Amino acid sequence: MNTYPNNDLEILIATMNRSDLYFLESIFQQPLIEITANVVVINQSKSHLITTNSENIKVINSSEFGLSKSRNLAITNSSAALCWIMDDDCVILPDAINNIIEAHHRIPSTIITFQTETTKKEKLYYNYFSRKQSHTKKSLYTVLSPEITFKRKGLLGQGLKFNESFGLGADFQDSENFVFLNDAFYQDRSPYFYNQTVVRHEELNSSQEAANDRVIYARGAIAAYLKHNITFKKWKYGFFLFRKGLVLSTSELRRKIKTFENGANDYLKSIN
Repeated sequence: MNTYPNNDLEILIATMNRSDLYFLESIFQQPLIEITANVVVINQSKSHLITTNSENIKVINSSEFGLSKSRNLAITNSSAALCWIMDDDCVILPDAINNIIEAHHRIPSTIITFQTETTKKEKLYYNYFSRKQSHTKKSLYTVLSPEITFKRKGLLGQGLKFNESFGLGADFQDSENFVFLNDAFYQDRSPYFYNQTVVRHEELNSSQEAANDRVIYARGAIAAYLKHNITFKKWKYGFFLFRKGLVLSTSELRRKIKTFENGANDYLKSIN
């Protein structure tokens, strides 16, 4: 069993258009000068630069855009044995770092995911597994970025990285976490779920997002990525939108189905 000291974890944060590091105070819930965790910040911007004098906070300013590009750049510039993906609008819970390190002591899996609570009376973000276990193909769909931790050496050794065609700022602006975790799953490196809560995030309405053209287009790309029957999947997704009352007319439904189909076709073109 591997052992990791408490300082052998880096938190990888993607952000945009920042000119200082004070946004970290909201994430860590403490003054900037008191943050002792090891942090890698990727600041994507054409005009804003961050500088740092902190030995434990590394900053990379990049003029390239795309969330998955930012994630990969952070991984490349990390150096700790363990890494934790973080969003810039989350709150890290007390003892989360120690709990993550302890989980990696116990579980040999390269990737271990955790739980998120919402700001609404400590309600959990999803209906997670009730116990620690390996992920299923289905459960990979609902993993949030700040729930993902990994052993850096194992990840790099497997050649795993975020697919830069997916995620905000990319061609298909959603599902980057699913593709990342699914790639690991099919390398027989099934990500492991650890039923412990490590971050807090505002509650979002996923039903509203399901009807967003950006999401529908990416879902079409995911169907193609998974080599599913696109004709069946586009009508299935259209029926889902209709049943949930997320489309209000047949013309809107046809447009949504076409958006799904376009996402699938454009993904297939991108890999050929």
